[in-house]
Amino acid sequence: MCVLKRVIFLMLTGLAGVLELNGGQGREDDRPDLVVGIVVDRMRFDYVDRMWDMFGDDGFKRLFSGGTSFTNARYSHMVNQSASGYATIVTGSDPSVHGIIADTWYDRLRNELRNPVYDGQRAAVGGTFQNGMRSPLSMMSGTFGDELRKAADFRSRVYSVSLNDYAAILAGGYSANTSWWYDNSSGSWMTSTFYLDSLPSWVRVFNNSMLPETYLGRVWEPAAHWQSYRPEGTEKNTSPFRHDLRRMRRRGDDYRMLRRTPYGNTFTGDFAQNLILNENLGKGGSTDVIMIGFAATAEISRYYGTFSAELQDAYIRLDLDIAHLLRFLDDHLGMSNVLVFLTSDKGAGYPEAYRQAARQPSGIFSPGIAMTLLRSYLNVSYGEGDWVQAYNAGMVYLNHDLIERSNIPLADIQERSARFLGQLSGVAGAVSEDVLSRNYFNSGINARLQSGFHRARSGDLMIYLRQGWYERSVSGEGIELVDYDPHVPLVFYGWKFEQNKIKREVSVRDIAPTVSILLNISRPAYSTGSPLLEVIR
Repeated sequence: MCVLKRVIFLMLTGLAGVLELNGGQGREDDRPDLVVGIVVDRMRFDYVDRMWDMFGDDGFKRLFSGGTSFTNARYSHMVNQSASGYATIVTGSDPSVHGIIADTWYDRLRNELRNPVYDGQRAAVGGTFQNGMRSPLSMMSGTFGDELRKAADFRSRVYSVSLNDYAAILAGGYSANTSWWYDNSSGSWMTSTFYLDSLPSWVRVFNNSMLPETYLGRVWEPAAHWQSYRPEGTEKNTSPFRHDLRRMRRRGDDYRMLRRTPYGNTFTGDFAQNLILNENLGKGGSTDVIMIGFAATAEISRYYGTFSAELQDAYIRLDLDIAHLLRFLDDHLGMSNVLVFLTSDKGAGYPEAYRQAARQPSGIFSPGIAMTLLRSYLNVSYGEGDWVQAYNAGMVYLNHDLIERSNIPLADIQERSARFLGQLSGVAGAVSEDVLSRNYFNSGINARLQSGFHRARSGDLMIYLRQGWYERSVSGEGIELVDYDPHVPLVFYGWKFEQNKIKREVSVRDIAPTVSILLNISRPAYSTGSPLLEVIR
């Protein structure tokens, strides 16, 4: 009996030691071997349903028929821009916390617009010099990938891939082994010295194949029968499109055009699979992560239209790319060992044809004219002065130095400016920094504005336009629909997930804490999302 007790005691103390060494995080075999996060840029929540009959069985249909999907996933913030979305997905927090308030923001100290991933201390690795000054250090929150790396004593590896630098860098977080993005000038994949000092040999081989040259020499025509496409309205298409990319790309142009073709997504997927294979992801004994951003859909949507035949074709081809990726994961690891989730960086509204059919009023808001009128109003109210410094992404930045020298209470001039801007044609409302800082809103438009407001980076005023209105670019060279649609797709597939469709409202902030619990790690420190119980139970 004494011998038996001693054996049991040794077994229990040994188990306790193992748990202590693992930091209480659980056994490695309780986790998937690989997490694959797929972000399809500017994907409406209903695109899969709308194009269901045009897809094959092994791409979108496989994910949404076999996984746990959430039909009412939404962003909480108002300014619906891509960089903010990527940061929210991986941090589990809003722009008010992670600080990535837009694709660019005005830097008061430098008196210039700031790229969210610009870092002048870094240099290019594999691409042109100016595209290499990049790092994630402007993001103010950690990611689930950062937490995984720490929990595994940095044995786990985290990679990210996107045509867009900010998407790859923000998705990778601080601790990514490497984030990879596309260089327009050379048509190659690149990174920065924040991650590496030189390109791995497999990346050099991939870049030397010059696939963008091949893709941009093609004629882009419908992949499916053109009569099945339903562009812009309810009537079927009357003629197929045909884009000779070689002719469209002028002699001497760089490789930027790849972003506006479905081949940009294929190029991204091929590189991601090469990365998984050459870095041997999922086979190192610890859970690895790869974030893949398919960015071409957003460029095609902006250039051709939200429901254009070109965009529908891009999704048909992306469906094939995703099917190829899933089959590759089947062969590489087996899907029971892979956790896949798919979502989007932002929603997308209805195209102009739908708005006209609904007799919805529309118009064009010109920030340049609005700021000129605001300056004139403030000159009358407070005397001549350069009261307005900048406008960007729905935010107005006032001249704090001038206001302080003039002994004007900042809250007063903010409130006056907000009331004035709220009367302009096309403006649905304007809210001051003072109002957003001093109050807490738990619902409504002001709550969404507050979720996207960061005191150190946002402007003095946040304005939002009436639905259906376009905003002229600050340069005056073009217009773009101002879209506040927060609704995006969300599905979890593979590993231990069952087929299920959840209709309750959830937040994109919930993704990071959910993945963290599934990996038995701490959630990101500033995460404000809630774990999705339908996935983790």
